[in-house]
Amino acid sequence: MTFTEADPAAPSLRDALRVADGRLFAPARSTRFDSRTFTGVEFYDPSTPTSEYVDRIVLGAGVAPTHIETLLTELADAGAAAVVLRTAEDSTPRESSSTDEQPTLAVLRTDSGDWAQLANVLGSLFGAHSIGQVSGVRMGDLFALANAIATLAGGAVSIVDSAGQVVGYSTHSEQPIDDARRRTTLLLQEDFAIVSDSRYRSLLRDSAARHFPSSTDLFGRVGIAVRASGELLGSIWVIQIDPSAAARTRSLLQQMEPIVAQHLLRAREDADDRDHRTSGLLRTLLEGRQHARGAASQLLIRPEDGCVVVCFRANTFDDVHATRGLHRLLHLAISVSSAAFPGSHSAIVGPEVVTLIAGPHDAAVETFTQAVIRTDGALIAGIGTRAHDIPGIARSYREAGATAGMLMSAFDHGEGHHPRIAKFDGMRDRLALMQVTDLIEGLDAVVGDSASILAQHDATRGTDLTRTVRVFLDHLGSVRETAHSLHVHQNTVRYRLEVVRNELGIDLDSPDARLWLWLRLSGTPRSAV
Repeated sequence: MTFTEADPAAPSLRDALRVADGRLFAPARSTRFDSRTFTGVEFYDPSTPTSEYVDRIVLGAGVAPTHIETLLTELADAGAAAVVLRTAEDSTPRESSSTDEQPTLAVLRTDSGDWAQLANVLGSLFGAHSIGQVSGVRMGDLFALANAIATLAGGAVSIVDSAGQVVGYSTHSEQPIDDARRRTTLLLQEDFAIVSDSRYRSLLRDSAARHFPSSTDLFGRVGIAVRASGELLGSIWVIQIDPSAAARTRSLLQQMEPIVAQHLLRAREDADDRDHRTSGLLRTLLEGRQHARGAASQLLIRPEDGCVVVCFRANTFDDVHATRGLHRLLHLAISVSSAAFPGSHSAIVGPEVVTLIAGPHDAAVETFTQAVIRTDGALIAGIGTRAHDIPGIARSYREAGATAGMLMSAFDHGEGHHPRIAKFDGMRDRLALMQVTDLIEGLDAVVGDSASILAQHDATRGTDLTRTVRVFLDHLGSVRETAHSLHVHQNTVRYRLEVVRNELGIDLDSPDARLWLWLRLSGTPRSAV
């Protein structure tokens, strides 16, 4: 038996192997069946005449190992294009039971546990759009996939993951977009909580694509939820410029959903692998470990060209949302930095997202940092100094982390107006003083000293002497400025200082005593004393 004449509009087995992305393969791979076309995908049913399988890919789900040889003979004689068997069913089946020297039946293998998903993926090739335009997109390239779908749909496309993160969008300049699309593209996330959005909830309840006419924006939307083996992976959204064409767009998305599921799964796997590798190398470099220079080489970083480390934190993360929030922040930092600085790297390190930027001037680093924190009022960022060697990168990381920690402390203690971005150079003195006070706290001399006496008196008598003394020292011993800062009369300040001198025996006229008190009290947040 010979092949039926190939239909140039029908998908080939080469297309099937490509779109299945590793879920389908041919043992002892050869190319003689690659150009073989097929006209459908069917599950094998013993009660169905084998003539029904001509030019079809037959899925041998549940076929007993003892029946495989017979099945191969029947399908080859019937003119089936291929049969798919589980890898565990028979390790060395022959490719055809035909006695012809040119076998006519391709035997393909799958290790997938979801036959229905495999059938959907292969069946998606029967949309004319899928062959070539979409199946040729590199698996996991969500931006290229969005562009391909946008070309076919005639409208801008966004691919959103299950957390509301925009992981791919089309870039066709001739396709109009509205303000909602523009905001989500800039933020790389939906600008509302998707789980509380009525359109999104209704989409999840439906296995088909849905059209949402617009009542506020310029255009409506057509969307579909994307799943694999029952797991929600995300959704596809198309801007529907012409409402009368919504039915066509819905049909297109329903055909594309299995392919998009494959792309989302691959993108997630690639991102996990990439993030794990980058995180390990970046940690090695930032912490100045033994193989830091090798890590820099693998990350394609040349320290001599100059590097700056930026540390991002968020002051709203609680234990429940911390992990999701950090990964969302990581994705944002990667997306923004990769567009402006291709050689940048980001990773989650402890409670913060760390970005290492190589090459650009400080002004460019500040612009990048502002672009990230502008997306969320809870974000803060510390910027280290420029480094030109491996030890310098580790130092820049420590500086950026300490600066971010200082800003976070200001948020936590509500110290009035505070910046959300700071450079280490601008906070060097304050950070150095904190290091000194941390050192002092570990000394035996702090036990029962003048600062402790003040704190004990305030605690037992309900007075405010500690704060008064601190402000007095900050204003270089000026009673008038101290009273103005505390919003009290000058005589009140004088009375409190007399109590400190006479009742507590603290000599405020001694330079040593004043310096010690200032060092002890300067490490305490102003709002706390």
